[in-house]
Amino acid sequence: MSEPDSVDRHIAHWSRELSDLDPQTEGIVTRMQMLVRVMKREKEAWLASGGLKPWEFEVLHHLVASGPPYRATPSLLAEWLDTHPATMTNRLDRLEQAGYIARAHDPGDRRRLLVELTAEGRAMWEGRMGEGDRAERALLSPLDSDDRELLNDLLRRLVRGVEGDGPPLLPDWASIARKSHAEPENGSPA
Repeated sequence: MSEPDSVDRHIAHWSRELSDLDPQTEGIVTRMQMLVRVMKREKEAWLASGGLKPWEFEVLHHLVASGPPYRATPSLLAEWLDTHPATMTNRLDRLEQAGYIARAHDPGDRRRLLVELTAEGRAMWEGRMGEGDRAERALLSPLDSDDRELLNDLLRRLVRGVEGDGPPLLPDWASIARKSHAEPENGSPA
């Protein structure tokens, strides 16, 4: 066993309060929750250092994830980001003013509007991804290569167990975007 951490103190406290507490499960879940908090704070910091808010990055990220030609309808972006369409319209206005996206009518169906990543938006996304990569590597730096591989394998098994026969935790955004380009949404403009 490695040296105790703050979560071990947490578990010791709660074990006195809850006799049925499983220290192993509590340790795993609490450590994952605390690491997610750290990663969220780190992400907010590296996004802010480039002048982006988390929601701005998420829109750019989903456009890149959609694959070439890096575009999607506003309603599909709203669905992906679990955002109300009116909120998405406001956000797209701000991203367009910043030069990160452009909106244009779909040449195949002029009733539909498409949101496309601009070169400036791509450059901003790539710069923030580089900062994110550095932050994530720093977070994992206490682990050597073998430890990281083992952790990745264990987490993969956990994800497979959670996904089971249900939907994947991480959808294939590019396939969804391709399908949405081929089929107008309910026959109405986006």
